[in-house]
Amino acid sequence: MKILLIEDETALRENVSEMLELEGFEVYSAVDGRDGVEIALRVHPDLIVCDIAMPEMDGYQVLKTLRAYEATLATPFIFLTARTDRSDVRQGMQLGADDYITKPFSHKELMEAIHARLTRRQALDEQAKRDVERIKRELTQMVSHELRTPLVSITMVQEYISSQLDQLSREELVDLLNILRGGSQRLSHLVEQMVMFTQLQTGILDRERVHKNAVLTDSWTLVVAGINLGRRFAYRNPNLSIQAQEYAPGARVLCHPPTISHAIGELIANALDFSAEGQTINVYQWLDGQTVWVQVVDQGAGMPGERLEDALKPFVQINRERQEQQGMGLGLPLAKMVVEAHGGQLYLESALGQGTKASLSLPLAEQT
Repeated sequence: MKILLIEDETALRENVSEMLELEGFEVYSAVDGRDGVEIALRVHPDLIVCDIAMPEMDGYQVLKTLRAYEATLATPFIFLTARTDRSDVRQGMQLGADDYITKPFSHKELMEAIHARLTRRQALDEQAKRDVERIKRELTQMVSHELRTPLVSITMVQEYISSQLDQLSREELVDLLNILRGGSQRLSHLVEQMVMFTQLQTGILDRERVHKNAVLTDSWTLVVAGINLGRRFAYRNPNLSIQAQEYAPGARVLCHPPTISHAIGELIANALDFSAEGQTINVYQWLDGQTVWVQVVDQGAGMPGERLEDALKPFVQINRERQEQQGMGLGLPLAKMVVEAHGGQLYLESALGQGTKASLSLPLAEQT
């Protein structure tokens, strides 16, 4: 394992380096804080031992700097110092230090601290790997299920129609064709989501490209298109009443219309899926200064406030088993990414049993 030792006192640095090498560690030494940061970002050590009182960049600055980089964000960090004041210890811990060893220290004290932190880091890494494997399995199962379900229904209906065509009444044939249409629409929606997600993740659909190819569009046209898409996307209750109110006629935005309409459609579909029979979805459009707002409000099941951030993460579904959700958990995250690619924001407000309010903002197009 690699250990980085940052210590400006030559004799101590050499003694500790030799001590660590005898223990079998690969040791990198730095003579000051700046040198230590440079080495840490280059070699990515498994643990850092760092003095506090150093010229130019002290240990606190080293820790703060390294915690800003993803590669060293979680690297175990042990301070070496002659300072014993509790405020010094507290400052180091607040910055994210893992341990604090006071000079002078024994070989045993240093080794115990190092082995404890490395063992802890190894345990966290192993847990993270198990979590990743679990998520991969769950994601694979979910994607497989969501893609296979409509394909199975489509295949079964096709085979049934082929074998029974001469015996089917017109009404029966219409019913079967509606099942086919539903399965194909569901599959089409999943494919559209995956394609759009890939475009957003790879930068094919980013803010720069959206701005370059933007079209001046009436915002209410986008709302109407989004409502129509939302009914097509919805797995449940696609025919619930939707009351839409336009409070800013003629408000226009520069956008990529298909993706913004899709984003609004995902919000509509989410509201329909989690609403009950007889409930109404309300959609509002209005202007606030130089910002166009679209808001979708339902009276459905709602979500716990502490889970709203999770609801905006790809492939995460809140209470999937209990609420028998369908889809892959991409609707709200896609809406968020699309709106942000247009320079806007998406906000969620919700509470269990009190419905959900989704609000998106887009910059008003400059008047010409």
